[in-house]
Amino acid sequence: MVYFVDVALIWALPAILINKLIFYLVYKIGGNHECIVDVAYSISHLVAGVVYFIFSTISTPAKIINILLVALWSLRLGGFLCVTRVLAGFKDERYDNIFSEYNADKFKKDVMVFVQFMFQGLIVFVTSIPLYFLFLNDLTWQSDNFKGLNVMNYIALSIIPFSIFLEATADLQLEKFKKQKQQGLIAREDLMETGLWRKSRHPNLFFDLVTWFCFALAAINDAISLCAFIGPIALFCVMEFLTTPLTEAHMKKKRGDIYAQYVARTNKYLVM
Repeated sequence: MVYFVDVALIWALPAILINKLIFYLVYKIGGNHECIVDVAYSISHLVAGVVYFIFSTISTPAKIINILLVALWSLRLGGFLCVTRVLAGFKDERYDNIFSEYNADKFKKDVMVFVQFMFQGLIVFVTSIPLYFLFLNDLTWQSDNFKGLNVMNYIALSIIPFSIFLEATADLQLEKFKKQKQQGLIAREDLMETGLWRKSRHPNLFFDLVTWFCFALAAINDAISLCAFIGPIALFCVMEFLTTPLTEAHMKKKRGDIYAQYVARTNKYLVM
């Protein structure tokens, strides 16, 4: 617990919040594009990972593999959102709905956006808890140590690149679908029901959860490290009770009965 206070609370949490502050300044300088919030979310996990990497005393190969996996997830998602949302000038109607009541008062809107950045920073601190324990789990990467919990740790780490790839695939499939709509190749009222989206309404979120549950599994080596599951459980709660309801409420408003029928025949997360 002392180590958690020294590293997580004194270093990781402030680093995350400073990163959020920097992104808020980018938001203000770059034209008040709310989607920068989402880019900051993924990069903040990498910031937490770097802090835990610096303070970690586990074997160097384990540290390097861990931080490379964190960077792969963070930069893939952050880069995708930056290119397709921020640089493309995409206006997320969900944020429009959230901040619409403050449009008449620029100062209040700026304050609320700042609160959004900082609140998300606290969420990132919780969802990145698996990384704290991951950088405490000293996998020696020697054959005589490949037993017991280590087998599970190795398997979990090996799944992460595949789940990141499948999350990226889902994102690209949806992006291609949106572009085809803009080009008039697909009817405006059609819903995305091909590829990974055929059986899941949110396959990208599903594989995101898989990634973070695997980070938690890879961190387990004793009873206290079971706390690593706080992160993915918190992430699921945020998805289930915050982001997904906002997205689906928006879709129901736009598509009505068509979307209601789609919801009835399609899994929310599970891809099967």
